[in-house]
Amino acid sequence: MKEKFTFLVLSLFLLTGAYSQSGSSVSGTIQDEQGKNIASATISLLQQKDSALVKLAVSNENGQYEFINIKPGRYLLSVVLVGYTKKWSAPFAVNADPLTVPLISLQPSVRNMNEVTVSAKKPFVETKIDRTVINVEASPTSAGSSALEILEKSPGVSVSNEGNISLRGKAGVIVMLDGKPTYMSATDLANLLRNMPAAELDVVEIMTNPSARYDAAGNSGIINIKTKKGRSNGFNGTLTLGATAALFKPEGALYVIPKSQNSFTFNYKHNKVNFFGSYLPNYFRGRQTLNIERNFYDAMGNKDGSSDLVTRFRFGNFNQTLRLGLDYQPNKKNIFGVVMSGFLFEGRPLPTSSSVIKDNNGNILSTLLSSTKNITSFKNFTGNLNWKHNFDSAGKELTTDIDYVVYNNTSDLLLTTDVYNSSGNQVGPSILLNGHIPSTINIWSFKSDYVQPYKGGRFEAGVKSSIVENDNEVNYTRQLPDKTWIPDNRSNHFIYRENINAIYVNANKQLGKWSVQTGLRLENTIAKGRQVSNDSSFKRNFTNLFPSVFISYAFNKQNQLTASYSRRITRPNYQDLNPFTFFLDSLTYRVGNPYLLPQFTHNAELTYAFKSKFIFTLAVNTTNNVISQILRQSSADKITYNTSENIAKFNNISFSVTAPARFNSWWNANFFATVFNNHYKGIYNTDPIDISFTSFNMNITNSFVLNKKKGLNAELSGFYRHKTVDQLAVFHPVYLMSIGLQKQVMQGKATVRMNIRDPFAWQKFRATTKYSDVDVKTLALPDARQVTLTFAYRFGKNTPGSQPRRRTSGSQEEQSRVGGGN
Repeated sequence: MKEKFTFLVLSLFLLTGAYSQSGSSVSGTIQDEQGKNIASATISLLQQKDSALVKLAVSNENGQYEFINIKPGRYLLSVVLVGYTKKWSAPFAVNADPLTVPLISLQPSVRNMNEVTVSAKKPFVETKIDRTVINVEASPTSAGSSALEILEKSPGVSVSNEGNISLRGKAGVIVMLDGKPTYMSATDLANLLRNMPAAELDVVEIMTNPSARYDAAGNSGIINIKTKKGRSNGFNGTLTLGATAALFKPEGALYVIPKSQNSFTFNYKHNKVNFFGSYLPNYFRGRQTLNIERNFYDAMGNKDGSSDLVTRFRFGNFNQTLRLGLDYQPNKKNIFGVVMSGFLFEGRPLPTSSSVIKDNNGNILSTLLSSTKNITSFKNFTGNLNWKHNFDSAGKELTTDIDYVVYNNTSDLLLTTDVYNSSGNQVGPSILLNGHIPSTINIWSFKSDYVQPYKGGRFEAGVKSSIVENDNEVNYTRQLPDKTWIPDNRSNHFIYRENINAIYVNANKQLGKWSVQTGLRLENTIAKGRQVSNDSSFKRNFTNLFPSVFISYAFNKQNQLTASYSRRITRPNYQDLNPFTFFLDSLTYRVGNPYLLPQFTHNAELTYAFKSKFIFTLAVNTTNNVISQILRQSSADKITYNTSENIAKFNNISFSVTAPARFNSWWNANFFATVFNNHYKGIYNTDPIDISFTSFNMNITNSFVLNKKKGLNAELSGFYRHKTVDQLAVFHPVYLMSIGLQKQVMQGKATVRMNIRDPFAWQKFRATTKYSDVDVKTLALPDARQVTLTFAYRFGKNTPGSQPRRRTSGSQEEQSRVGGGN
């Protein structure tokens, strides 16, 4: 227990020290000559006596900036932004009272854009009223990390051993890449994010209560992962090379596991054309151990034996991602774009299992040894055509996106099982099951959005239509004692088609200190599924309204209160609808459920913001017909399988705190904590389920400037998730610490990073599932202890200029629901 809380005590001590400093605040607004607010301007707070830099700030979308904890003295400001002349403020004095600097107006610059260089270091975590922003490159511990590991240490985000993502204790998160949904199941999405290097990420946006403009899918919110884009005129880009050694010691033997994450991004901008792209080749090896202990019960509730399963996973794959895009701007009012991307994955997961069946006295009845040879191929192509028309310079615009997405997933496996009796002698010949599992998903999507600004607010409206065709097969054959192969009755063929049509309106208005936003989204879903093997089918056609309301009141510049409400839907992902059987071993497998229904959630939040940095949020959520991952058992056959069903009602209440801190000029910290209660209540078979648990989690990031002149920085970060209930299982505490170093080299053109992740091998996943006749304990040991070294070289002109637009596309939900089949 002492080791368990070492990092927490240290981090809380550091954070407490960070609050020991106090001072006044300096704030103001940046505008252009026409009186329009300017975002992204870099404001430097300087000492008047020698112009020494004290702090940096960046203006927000309202042109506002703020410096906090400023000591009394005399200062001045300098403001720079690409395309504008550098502006200086008049000197001013800071005392104990907050100070508002007079409005600063910038004038357009006639200088050559290629001669201007602006740099400002962003914090790792930025908190805003409607979202939390993670600036990935600001963290030295991002070196060599994957996108999934970045999410893992993001405020309020939890990642299970299987890669399931939850937000503030709630599952059902929609994950998007550059505004596009991933169209993938939780398993396949986790594999994609594990193989996506953090070096390719720009920012991660976390939205717990999105507006009506976004798809209504996702009962706990949206996480939007934005990749890096070129920002400069001419030709420029970044080359990143990374090597990782994972140290895995599950049962005494130490394994050193190599991994490599690399990337090349580029951007070429000339006049009206902007061409950009990236290539990511990654080499991955991994190991994991999974222990499952099960107790079985007869019809009278008496214990009827047990089993101990140990599965050792070995992973190996090589994956490549290529992305190319082109923006063409023939005039000031129109931009046309095309984006194409492809993902290739070739893997060979090799699990071996030992399952020991025991009687009530612990005597061994039989032992099953299983091994699976897998060859997995995953291919994806995504194409996007987009157009943006600006009617005027006030922000009136129309955007249109047309998308086509295709996924091809093929898995070939050979499952071999040997059975041994209590004396250790093999019973009969080896049991062989051969499987060929192809899956194809085609998605077409159209989306158009209109924005009309007006005095004090703006009006938004849009339409969306998507069509999904999902064709899945599983062809199993088994070997007879005479070595001949025959079809297995678990073979199946499932075809699923879905059409979703949506229309929305959204409007906001500033009324003095009040700000009001309201929206309404209408979605119609038409779905049809058919099992070809037994000629059974289902049809669904339903229409739903999804309102959203945001009301905010600004008491003054430092205090703001916001209340929000939205209704959301979570549709079953395609993998959960797929009625196939996927094996871990002969006695443990997963089965889909084609009769799953969508779940609906009511979300309400009350948020208080102090100085737009200290955020306190109270959230209440209720979900009906919650889609739950459940276990079912057959005591007679000693079989346990996982499936999804609508069996419970889910209530969640949470209180979260976000608090940045600045100890001095070389030490910054950001702290996030959530206390929440999850309550599941429903019926399993004929037995009631009533599981409730109050828990908390916390994230802390400490950033240190070790040598500013030499560009040497460090980071100490980590998270702790207390015991909680999720998907009807009770998960034990999970915690992890990371240490990172970062050094600028080659006159600032390159960066060397070192990251040590989980140096004490704290991260373990333990869970207990107990209801009705289900009594299961699991323990997963991943290869989380890793040492990574990366080198990133930036070439070309690095002056900020036009940036390729991040397209939100028309496929905002469907990609998060693609099923992979294994």
